[in-house]
Amino acid sequence: MGADMPDIVVFGTINMDYVSFLDHLPEIGETISTKVFGMFPGGKAANQAVAASRLGSKVSLIGRVGDDELGRKLKEHLGKDGVCHDLVQFTPESQTGISMICVDKAGRNTIVTHSGASDLWTKQDIDAAETIINQAKYAMLQIEMDMEIARYIITKARLAGVKLVLNLAPVIPIDTELLSMVDYLIVNETEASQLADITVNSVQTSKAAAQILFERGIQNVIITLGEAGAVLKTATLSRHFQSPKVEVVDSTAAGDCFVAATTHFLCKEKDLEMAIQKAVEVAALSVTKAGAQTSAPTYDEYMQFKQKNQNYVEE
Repeated sequence: MGADMPDIVVFGTINMDYVSFLDHLPEIGETISTKVFGMFPGGKAANQAVAASRLGSKVSLIGRVGDDELGRKLKEHLGKDGVCHDLVQFTPESQTGISMICVDKAGRNTIVTHSGASDLWTKQDIDAAETIINQAKYAMLQIEMDMEIARYIITKARLAGVKLVLNLAPVIPIDTELLSMVDYLIVNETEASQLADITVNSVQTSKAAAQILFERGIQNVIITLGEAGAVLKTATLSRHFQSPKVEVVDSTAAGDCFVAATTHFLCKEKDLEMAIQKAVEVAALSVTKAGAQTSAPTYDEYMQFKQKNQNYVEE
């Protein structure tokens, strides 16, 4: 059985994304028509699971969908991308989660999410995955769930000796003791601002926020900066990783691709700095395509992209 166990286990939401592509994002009270609309598989956990699988990791996803057409379609998509979904449960009398996304010409987006069945997690769902958790190398978690369920997952992973990557998105109140149980914390500028209680809008302020979070007991703090790359703080270094310049089509799920790529390359190569540099590049490639899971590159696509962009400056 061990040979069939995943390298990475992912917990969290599985949604269908309804995406409208617009000239500009609507103002309050404004109605806009779109000529380009699409439905894309999404949900932060599903996005991260698919992105890691496409890069070459063996991935198992733990979650819930509604017992409806959308839920069946989403499980089918997961299977096509090589993600084990044996523990993605159909939930009677509940809708599959959805996200309503608007994307402007610059690739910026606004997102409204209805979690649906993903709100109905129980501790029994986690217990059912205990064998997988115990044999996985890494676990990825976001906080689109009840805090008590997240606490239970973090504790289970810690007891199992699994390396835990926490993408604290969205930011919710979380105590320092629980954060100190996390091996790698990944947040964006907005989330870092909320956590560190300072304004994060540059490499310099990101490094300051990372230092604050590191001093709270988090071993490895990673702050993503969009097109400006990412910042890493550990016990031995504070470093900025620059991103290659690309033509942005849709930034949806770029953060999820970054989280997945960081975890994948950590799992495969065990070099944190190299993993983050590669994750910055994977995320940059992802924004050149539309959709969430549809934008996640394969390993071969990433290698082709890297060869074409090998002359950009790495710090």
